[in-house]
Amino acid sequence: MLEFGLHQGTSLYGRTPQDALRLISVAAAPGGRSLEVLWTICTHLQGQGYSTVVLDGTANESADAPGLIDLLEHNLWIEAPQGESTRNEQLLAVLPAARGLATLAPFERTSTAPLRGLQPLLRRYAVVVLYAPIPVLASCLTAENLASPLLLLEEGDKAVMKTYADLKWLALHAGLAGTVVRLAHGQRQRAAAHQQLRVLCECADTHLGRIPRTLALDPDRPADLQRLTLELLENAETLAPAGMYATLPSSRDTFCAAHFATSH
Repeated sequence: MLEFGLHQGTSLYGRTPQDALRLISVAAAPGGRSLEVLWTICTHLQGQGYSTVVLDGTANESADAPGLIDLLEHNLWIEAPQGESTRNEQLLAVLPAARGLATLAPFERTSTAPLRGLQPLLRRYAVVVLYAPIPVLASCLTAENLASPLLLLEEGDKAVMKTYADLKWLALHAGLAGTVVRLAHGQRQRAAAHQQLRVLCECADTHLGRIPRTLALDPDRPADLQRLTLELLENAETLAPAGMYATLPSSRDTFCAAHFATSH
């Protein structure tokens, strides 16, 4: 006789409740560069056969665009593409998630590991990418989350101070350090990028007592971007199920939730 709330149809779901979901978090920023980085990461993940879903914390769920809040409130789950479809970046699932992530903020939490609740809902996927502004990321991540969020250091005189402010927010509100990436075309820009990153690390070390991991990458070199993706995947947070007692939604609920996955 089965215990912990599982039933005899569990094996028919394809992936068992013990399957882990990898979490990568990317900080959203004004302008389009962070979106470019997000798209590149997801493209490489899909190309490597890792079915990926993006929780877009910059977009609100609505009746016309259901998303994370609907999955959470109705205990639904969505189906991931299978076979060769997994490698098609045009089939990337993007869910509006601003309202859903707000329910995982500290004052709303009913668990010390709120993001673990995403695993039963998104368990058909290999990777979930959490894309949101720094305050939103800090509100639902905790020091127990081993993977540090990815931040993009922009160009410009105020870029270092802006990124430092984001790192400070992460440190104070989530106890996390962050990984900072600076995109640089060619050798000259790479030298300037390293200088910016050095100043940022010195500032963070002096005032926060911690040094973020930093990377200077050339967006024109696919190998650089692939290396970033693989490092993020290797260091991703693993969202294991909250014990064997996690309740699985029914197959009928799967059908209802399937249309939430949108292609951007």
